[in-house]
Amino acid sequence: MAIVVDQRPFLHTNPAVFKDTSWFLANSRLPTPREVRAATTLRSENPCIASTVAFPRQNLFVKYGPRVKSSEGQCMRLVKYYLASSVPVPEVYGWDKDGDDVFLYMQLISGVPLDELWSHIGPEQKALLCEDIRRIVENLGHLKQDHSEVVGSVTREMMTDHLFQDLSDGQTPGPFKTVKQFHDWFSTIDLPPGMAPEYRHWLPDHVSIRFTHADIHRGNIMVSPDVNAPRILALLDWGQSGWYPEYWEYCKARLIGEYRNEWKLFAVPHIFGEALNQWYWQWHFFLERIGRF
Repeated sequence: MAIVVDQRPFLHTNPAVFKDTSWFLANSRLPTPREVRAATTLRSENPCIASTVAFPRQNLFVKYGPRVKSSEGQCMRLVKYYLASSVPVPEVYGWDKDGDDVFLYMQLISGVPLDELWSHIGPEQKALLCEDIRRIVENLGHLKQDHSEVVGSVTREMMTDHLFQDLSDGQTPGPFKTVKQFHDWFSTIDLPPGMAPEYRHWLPDHVSIRFTHADIHRGNIMVSPDVNAPRILALLDWGQSGWYPEYWEYCKARLIGEYRNEWKLFAVPHIFGEALNQWYWQWHFFLERIGRF
C-alpha cells in the first residue's frame, strides 16, 4: 500500500530543536557542540567518517562531522512519522552546526550491532532476523514522493550516497528528474566531456524510483543481545538515504562487506530475493570503471 509523503514538515535549517520529543521531558536543552567535542574520547581524523559520542545516562547519541548532513535527521524524522510501527529508527531530537561540523542529536539505542551477534546465533534465529529485515525494506518501499518524482536525497536535492563523494569538478549527483537522466549521468562519471559511455544500455531505465536506505549491512542493524531470541531494535545510519532506482538498495547491500561471506550468500538473497540479481553486474561494471567501490 503506497504512502504518499508530504516532505515539507520535515525540512528544517540549522539549527533545529524539536521540543516535542522525549528528550525534553527530562532536559531543558541539548548539549552544545563544544560540550559534545569535550565528551568525545576518540574523534575521527577522517572527514568521511563521522565522530560519535554517547551520553548513556541521558539516552543520547550524537553523530557529527563535516560530512554529516541535516538531511539525515530529516529522513529519520520522516520515516519515524510515517512508518513508526514497521521501521524502527532512533528518535531525532535536533541538529546544530558549528564550523564545518553538523551535529545530529538522537536517541541512544541500547543494543548491539548485528555483526557482533551474527556468529553467536543459530540458523533459525538468522532466518527470522532476515525476514524482519526483509519486511523493513518492503515497508520503506511503500513511501512515495508527494509530487513529481526525482532521483535524489530525501530533501529532493543532490544524492548523498558515498559513492558520489569527491567527484570531478562540475559533476553533481542530481537531483535528476528521471531514472534515464540519472543513468545518463551515472554512466559518464569521470569520462572526458562528450565521450559516449560503453554499455550504457546495460542500465535499466524502465525501473521505478524507490525510497532507499542505501547502507544496509549488519553494522547498521541494532539488535537485542539475546542470542536465543534477538530482535531488531533500530536501523541506523540514514546519511545516504533518499530516492534511488529500485535496484539500488539490493546492489549496495550486496556490494558492502566481505566477499562471499554468509551475509552475502545467505542473508542478502533472503532479504531481497533474486529478481534484482540480473542488474547487479551491469551496475557493478560502471562502479568498477570509475573506481568507486
